[in-house]
This record gives sequence, C-alpha cells and structure tokens, in this order.
Amino acid sequence: MDRRNQPGSKIAVTASAIIVFSVLSFGSVELWSSTILQVSVFTLFMFWLIMKGDHDEGIQIVGPDGDRREKLLFGALSLFFVYIIIQMLPIYSTVLRYISLRSFDFYSFYAVDRNSAGHISLYVYKTQIEFIRMMTCAVFFVTVAYSIRDRNSLEKMIKIISYFGFGLAVFAILQKAAWNGKLYWFREIPECSPFGPFLNRNHYAGLMAMLIPLTLGLAFTRKRRERQMLFGFFGVIMSVSLFLSLSRAGIVSFLAGISVFALFLLWKKFKAKKIWALASFLLIVLLYLLYIGIDPIIDRFYKTDITREARIAVWAETLRAFKDFYLTGSGLGTFMNVFQLYSPEPIVYLYDHAHNDYLEFILEGGLIGAILLLSVLTFLIICIVRGRWDGKTGIIKISFLSSIVTISAHSAFDFNLHIPSNALVLAAILGMAFANSKIREETQENLHIS
Repeated sequence: MDRRNQPGSKIAVTASAIIVFSVLSFGSVELWSSTILQVSVFTLFMFWLIMKGDHDEGIQIVGPDGDRREKLLFGALSLFFVYIIIQMLPIYSTVLRYISLRSFDFYSFYAVDRNSAGHISLYVYKTQIEFIRMMTCAVFFVTVAYSIRDRNSLEKMIKIISYFGFGLAVFAILQKAAWNGKLYWFREIPECSPFGPFLNRNHYAGLMAMLIPLTLGLAFTRKRRERQMLFGFFGVIMSVSLFLSLSRAGIVSFLAGISVFALFLLWKKFKAKKIWALASFLLIVLLYLLYIGIDPIIDRFYKTDITREARIAVWAETLRAFKDFYLTGSGLGTFMNVFQLYSPEPIVYLYDHAHNDYLEFILEGGLIGAILLLSVLTFLIICIVRGRWDGKTGIIKISFLSSIVTISAHSAFDFNLHIPSNALVLAAILGMAFANSKIREETQENLHIS
C-alpha cells in the first residue's frame, strides 16, 4: 500500500490542520474557537477509532500484551482524570471537613443547611471547563501517539508544523514592521503586548520555542544539502521572530532548549559536524539580530528589576494559599477565584493565572493531584526515551526532548499551558515523541528520508 494513503498519514495531516487553526484563531482562547477546537479533536479521535477498528479488528488502545510502561502510563492518566471528577462530586460535609478543611469552611459559611454536601472544588463550573480542556489534550495525545506507526507519517507531521512555523514567523515579523494596533491588521484588541496572532507575546514565544527544535531536527536528518539549508533557514527566521517578540521567558526557554539539544548531541557522541552545524545556526541567528538591531532585546533584560516584578508577589501569595488547600487543592480552574482572597494590597490587577503553571497547579490540584500528574509525566518520559538513540532516530528524539524542555522552562514564568493552542501543540509533540519510540527499527532503516 502506498505510504501516502496509510491511515496514520491522514491522521497526521488532519491533526496538523487542527493545530494550524488553533494557533491562527488567536490561540483558541475565545469561546467560538475553543469549541471548534474541542469538537475537531474529538471528531478526529472517533475517526481514528473507526479506522483502527476496521484495520486492527478492535479499538483497544493498550492490549493485554501491551508494554508494561504504557499500561502504567495510562493507569496513572486514568487515575488523574478520576481525581478531577472527584473534585467536582458532591461530598458530605462531615467527609469534606477531613479531606479539605478550607473548602468545608467556605461551603459552611455560605450554606443554608450546615449538613448540606459540598465539593472539593470551590467553583465546579470552572473545574468542568478545565476537565474538558485537559481531556481534549489527552485525547489528542492518544490519537497522535497511536495513529502514527511509520517514519513517513511522523516526518510528514513534523514537516507540516515546521512549514507552518516558518510562515507564522514571517507573518509575525511583517505584522510587527507594519503594526497598526490591530491583530491581522483588522482585529481590534485591548491594551496588551501582542505578537503574531496572540494577544500576549509570551504565548507566541512559547509556541515558537517548541517548534524550533523540531525544525532543527529535520535540518540535521536530511540527506540532501539543499533540504538541510532550507530547514536550517526556517529555524533561523523562527528564532529571530522569537527574539523580536521581546519575551524574556521565551528567550530564556529557547536558550535552555538549544542547550539541551547540544548536550544530548555531545552525550550521545554524534558526529562533530552536527555540533558545528548547531553552533553555525546560533551564530547566524546572532548575526541576523545584530544586523536588525539587538538593543531592544538587551534593554528588555537590562531594565528588568526582580524586586519590582508583581509576579514574584503573586507566587508568594499562591504558596500561602496552597497551605490552606495542600492536600486536595481548590479545584482545577479556580485560581482566579481563590487568589482574590489572598491577594495583597500592592497587587491592583486581577490575576486569572499565577504566571507559573507549576504553582498554579499545586494550588488547584493539591499534593494528590501533583503526585498523580508527576506519575503520568514520569511514565511518559520513560516511554519516550526508550528505543534507539543512534542516527536519525536519535536526532529526532533529541529534538522532541529539547522542545519539551523549552515549554517546561517557560511554564515557570508564564501560563502557556493554559493557552489552548500551545497546550495542544505540546500534546502533539508528546504524541509524536511517543510514536517515535514505538516505530519498529526495521521500518526506520528501510524508509528513504528526503
């Protein structure tokens, strides 16, 4: 059968199209775009299940003879979502008092009947929304991870995302050069710091930092010199656009990802020309920035005063709030509602996120949620790093891990994972990394890489 007609290839193209839509529709932060995104993801999942049933005579994802690591991963993932459901379930006040005293106090204060049931979540509706958002990403991850079974489908998806990343970078640079105060030159926006299709430059930088290592992975695995230069050029323009966004966290996370890329190349003892190629890439980016002017970037860091950063105070108060909800959390999605009760007087703005995804999650999920999520991530990384590390397979694996490192670093300073498009891209990267570790070695060796 022609590889272009394989089911995995069709899923890869459709999943890439969903990613493109999610980014271009302002990151899918609005109700209309997030709804279309969620419906599209679940529709694709159902389509994949139907095709899987037709080809594999069953729709079971991890069978009885499946890898033990995969069983542990999906077991932990299932427990995590069960825990979110428990946060939304009504619980007798006598029980709630022992598992979440602070939640019990709030419900008791506002309840007419002292014996009425309460919830771990202080705002069940918000937790429901967060549950759907996380389930969408989980479903997208599963679809990508198990539909891609050959190198051709995997590389097709990476190529589409890389071409899109380059096009997005060019658009973002042009929009900055011809800025008229509107997104896409027609969409009125509130006072903010936009870049590309995003209302916040940090979210553009977070997305671009994830895509750059994937593009470098393609450049380092091409056989033809012109293809190497093409994807290398893509990476340069994407990197320049990231620096032009003036996102401090984005620049730091980009450097963290590139550093991990270089360290893995050294650790796995790849040929010296790979190291020199990466060094040349960074030099070209630097020369490009010097040519167009690097002063705004330097000033952005030079004028940073840590002592006056409001987010530091937000982090401190988030930790203080966590002490009251340390075991079960306040409920996913409830940060904005809970933080108002702890916000100090100097903070005059309404914060809907903690600007630190880790602190926000431990407040909302508590220690139980944090342990479950950490278990999921641990088993997932174990699955991703299994298999071969040599040759093209190793380079692609390094690019995935570097991409994951960038968003992990950025999440310590912002809330990229609460932007639907960026969370979906991370789910796709994790899915592709998972699929890459499962592709049979003989298939990898026999496929021609253009």
